[in-house]
Parts: sequence; structure tokens; C-alpha cells
Amino acid sequence: MGKVRTILVIDDSNTSLLLLEWALKKEGHNVLLASSVTEARKLIEAGKPDLILLDLFMPDVTGYEFLKMKSELNIEDIPVIIVSAYDSQESVKQTKELGATKFIAKPFNMEEIVKTVQNLIA
Repeated sequence: MGKVRTILVIDDSNTSLLLLEWALKKEGHNVLLASSVTEARKLIEAGKPDLILLDLFMPDVTGYEFLKMKSELNIEDIPVIIVSAYDSQESVKQTKELGATKFIAKPFNMEEIVKTVQNLIA
């Protein structure tokens, strides 16, 4: 097993946060949880994660707005996987244009998430 990777999960759904935390910790990752972009910013300022899982629709600041902040947060090089129920072609296209690495629709398949994370941080 290689270096322990830190994964930041940003989602306003407690269920999603807990499920993703459980699955990713089981794989040996360090997992940080944020229920808002404001919380996520503080965690990123404290130390950059290796990968981010991001929901699109959250109160206050959306996932789209977070993607627009990547350069301001100095995280352009960090892969961002969108995990959202809003998986229209337009949403997928827009998130890719804003710098997301991959889009996974909710309800998500945990194996797909784990495999995608492993591939992106290998």
C-alpha cells in the first residue's frame, strides 16, 4: 500500500458524507468532510487534499461556484469528481468545462466511486 491519500468530500447530505467516508476509509484513505463550500475552503486552507468529491447543489455556494474558485484556492491540479443527482448532459458538460475530472450520478455505485478515486490518485 502506498502513501495515504487525503480525500475531501463536499456534500450537504449527511447520508452521502457518511457513506463516502466509510467506503473511502475502508480503502485506507484519510477522509475530510465538509457540508458546505465555506467549510471546504477552511479545510483546503489548512492543507490541500489529493482529490475532491463534490456535490453540485448545496445551500449558499454551489458546486459550480466552487469549481470557478479552483484557481483562487490554488487547487487547479487537484482532481475533482462531481457526485450529483443532477446529471443532465448540460450539467456534465458545464462541470467538465469548469475543470471537473469526472461526473458520477447519484444514486451512486460505491464500487464505481472507489475505483474512480483509486485510478485518479494512483
